[in-house]
Amino acid sequence: MFLRAPKLVAAGSQARLEVELPGEPTLYLDAEVVRVEHSPERAGMGLRILVDARDSRPLANFIMRHHAATR
Repeated sequence: MFLRAPKLVAAGSQARLEVELPGEPTLYLDAEVVRVEHSPERAGMGLRILVDARDSRPLANFIMRHHAATR
């Protein structure tokens, strides 16, 4: 995932994300910063989400429902 942000964290750092999805409980996801972009047009970080299968179920369900609704 790419996260645009005014403050950047160094590549290799760990982050904890709090994700609020409509119709789902708040998700708390651990991530690793794998890329940092400093340009004025695109300042932000590439994140790799680090979850096990149990923790990712609400996120996967939301993505599948949203994908099905847009078809």
